[in-house]
Amino acid sequence: MNMQSRSGDETRTRESSPDQGTNMNNIMQGQAQGANSRTAIPCAACKLLRRKCVQECPFAPYFPPTEPHKFASVHKIFGASNVSKMLMEVPEHQRADVANSLVYEANARIRDPVYGCLGAISTLQQEAQALQSELHAVRTQIMRYSGASLVAPLAFKVPSSIAIHVSSTSLSSSTQTTVNSGSNEQYTMGSPESTMASVDLKDHYWSQLHQSC
Repeated sequence: MNMQSRSGDETRTRESSPDQGTNMNNIMQGQAQGANSRTAIPCAACKLLRRKCVQECPFAPYFPPTEPHKFASVHKIFGASNVSKMLMEVPEHQRADVANSLVYEANARIRDPVYGCLGAISTLQQEAQALQSELHAVRTQIMRYSGASLVAPLAFKVPSSIAIHVSSTSLSSSTQTTVNSGSNEQYTMGSPESTMASVDLKDHYWSQLHQSC
C-alpha cells in the first residue's frame, strides 16, 4: 500500500510540473515588461506634461528627452494640443520640418514678443534689398568702365594723312602776335614760309632792275 501511494504522489507531481513551469515563465515575462516600462525614458513632451509616453506618442519622434527646452518653448507659445493637431494634419514625412518650424517661431516669439519671427523676416528682407542695390551699382560701374575702355582707342586714333595735313596747314597759316614798338607803328611777323617768299620776290625785283640798267 505504501508503495502504491508513493507512486501516485510522484505521478501527481509530474503532471503538475508543466503548469508550474508555465506560471514561472509568465511571472518572469511580466517582471521583465514591468522593468522595461519603468526604465523607459519618456519624451520631452510627456515628461513636461507628466504623462505616460506610449508607443504611438505624436511628440516622441520630434521632441527627444535630451532636448526638453524645445518642447517647453513650443508648449508655452502654441500649447501641446495645438502642436499635436498641427503635426497630425501634415503627412508623416513633413512632420519633422513642421516641428522645427514651430520651435523656431516659438523661440522668435519669446525673444521678440511684439514682432516674433516677422522681425527676423523683415531684417533679412532689408539686407537682401541692400545687397541687390550694391550689386546693381557694381554692375553699372563695370559696364561704364568696359564701355570706356572700348571707346578710348577709337577716340584717340587719328589717321596719319589727316595729321600731316593738319600740321602743314597750321604751319603755313599760323602767324605770330603783333608786336608793338615804342612808336605807334605795328609790325607783324609772318610765318617762316611767308618770310622766305618775300625775300625771294625782292631778290627777283632787284635782279630785273639791274638788267634793265
